[in-house]
Amino acid sequence: MSKRTFIWFGILVLVLAVVIPFAAFRSKGDASSAGSGKAKEAKELFVINCGTCHTLSAAGTDGNYAPNLDELLAPTGPPEGDAKKVKESEEAIEGRVLNAVENGVNSSTPGRMPGGILNEAQAKEVATYVAENAGQG
Repeated sequence: MSKRTFIWFGILVLVLAVVIPFAAFRSKGDASSAGSGKAKEAKELFVINCGTCHTLSAAGTDGNYAPNLDELLAPTGPPEGDAKKVKESEEAIEGRVLNAVENGVNSSTPGRMPGGILNEAQAKEVATYVAENAGQG
């Protein structure tokens, strides 16, 4: 084989091993994908930690033990056009979910939801995700 073949092979390896992964990792930080990554992470946390018990259509879970969050926490009242009221409703639902995740629900009773399933940051992410998605499916 000639030297020229080895040089072209080396350039090809460099492009495949360095340039393409660099471009892929760099694109993750774009503003267009920033929100979707957080929502995807919150959904995964919900599915893993809550989905076995709770139903939430947006997360694709069909829990069979605890309340259906689509029914229990579906926003009621504020019309979709009133952004301020929708935001207030989501904040109220988020607070309710956050309280349940952090403190549990009748956690002294066997078989009930225990508190502290998630750390503080994860609990906030899941509460926001549930508030934004409950009753949407």
